[in-house]
Parts: sequence; C-alpha cells; structure tokens
Amino acid sequence: MIIIIDEASAKLASFYYHDEIFKPQWKCAADMSSASDELHDEFQEKLQEKLPDELREKLYVVLPADESINDFQKTTIQESADNTAKANTGNLRIPKAPTDCIWIVSDRQQKQIADSLGIASVGEPQCGTRYAVESLAELDIEYLERVRRRYNHIPWDIGETDRCLIRELSLADLPALYELYDKPGMTDFVEPLYDYETELEYQKAYIENMYDFYEYGMWLVFSKETGKLIGRAGLEHNEMGYMIAPEFQNLGYATEVCRFIVDYARKNTDFEELYCRIDEKNVASVRLAKRLGFVRNGQIGNERNTGGLDRYVLSI
Repeated sequence: MIIIIDEASAKLASFYYHDEIFKPQWKCAADMSSASDELHDEFQEKLQEKLPDELREKLYVVLPADESINDFQKTTIQESADNTAKANTGNLRIPKAPTDCIWIVSDRQQKQIADSLGIASVGEPQCGTRYAVESLAELDIEYLERVRRRYNHIPWDIGETDRCLIRELSLADLPALYELYDKPGMTDFVEPLYDYETELEYQKAYIENMYDFYEYGMWLVFSKETGKLIGRAGLEHNEMGYMIAPEFQNLGYATEVCRFIVDYARKNTDFEELYCRIDEKNVASVRLAKRLGFVRNGQIGNERNTGGLDRYVLSI
C-alpha cells in the first residue's frame, strides 16, 4: 500500500510524524530519467494526466506499507517513519497500479480523480468518499489498509492462532471450499453448498452485506504449515459457528480456532453473549461448547429434521 496525501491533510492525520513530509514524487518524476521504465507505465501516465498542476505541486506519497506494515502487523509511528525515510533515500518509490494505493483526500476534486483512476479514497464527510471519517486524526495504518483491501475486493486477514490463519473468504476460494465440503462427514450437521453459480452469487452478496457492513462473518481457516484450507469459523451476528476438515479433527484445532472467535467477539463487538446451535447428535461439538464455557439453554427447531437443535449460550 502507498498512501497519497497532501500536506494539509497529512498534518491532521494521526500517523503524521513531527513535521516531516517526504519529497513529492509527482513533482520530481520528470527528472528521474534513470527510473524511466517505472515512471512511464500506464498508471503513472494516467495519474499525471489527471492531476492539475496546482494539485500535483501539493501531493505527497508517504508510508509505503510493504516497508512498514505486513498484513496488519502493527508498527509504531517511529518505525513507520524510519522505514519510509529509508525507502525514499535515493530510491524513488512509484506506485505501479491503482490497487497499490489509497488516497487521503481533502476535497471532492481529489475524490473524483481517485474515482476516475480506480484508487481507494478516504476523507472527511464533506469530501463525499464511501469511507468517511469524522476527523483525519482518527486514521491509522491498519484502517487505511483495510479500506484499500475492501475497495479492491481483497479479503481481510482476521488473525491467527498457534497453528492457523483466519481470513475472509474471497470468490477465488470457492474451489477449495467445495473440496472442503466434499470431505466425509462435513455436511452431516451443516447445510451443503449450493450449485456453483448459485453459491457464487450468494457469496458475492455475503461479502458485500456481511463483511462490508458488519466487518465480521463466517471466515476461512488455513493451516500455517501447509497454507491449505482446513475449515470455516466465525460469527453471524452473535452466533458462533465452525467446521474443521476430518483429518484435523480430534487434534485441538476446533478448540484453538473457537477460542480465537470468542476472544475476537469479546474485543471487537458489543455482544453481551454468544450462542451456538448444536444438533443433539453432534457429540463432539457439544463437548467443545462445554469446554469453552457455553451452557445449554433450551432447544430450538431444526429445518434439517435430523433431531433437535440445542441452544448453548456464553456470556462474554
């Protein structure tokens, strides 16, 4: 991620570092003949064309995130500034594609240029951005990275456990998801997937309406060791759900992942309690719920007609 910002907005942003603004790349780009291959790609030309002279003089490119942050790894302002200074010393950084960038706009003109180039933008409400903040002082690097990813349909990394990585689903994950659901026993207690075209449309809507709006949902679980998809887990409102591939069952993976989900809900939602619905025949999940501290509190209907569904509740 590369942040485009003008000096006035930078001074209001929370990551602005003791009056230091790095040299505007657009202003000096024409003199960088040694970097001509980088500077004359299609995106650079489009950006240069659309920037009026008075705006080009004011814009800065700061904090290249691949130097200062990696998948939501938090760094201090000091570390970010130091890394950026190194990246800008004798080595001009030029964004190669709109997806690399986020623009902190200070007016509607900048927002319109960002839109025309396909660059994610964020600003105060009067700027008309989809992602608006009451004050630029609220901004931090993690928020900007999440906006950039959401705008470009890149799934968010949610977190990790000792053995697993947890992130949002993307449409590119559907083949692996079908492979997971086809494993023995995986749909004994959960609904199977739809046919591919129906599932594709369902997941498109889910990403937009669940991830975009609530910032949580059913996520994917990957093995750190292999990078393979091994399950799903997450929240749908205050209901927790999970599934783990059969070859990873009875090895503590479900407990590990569900403890993460409970902790995530405690820290990142305003829920006072979580609940889960468990088929009375699903003995392993009943044991897991009790291990996590859930308490049975009644029975509810079951559209699958495979027996009763017990309701378990956990105060968080």
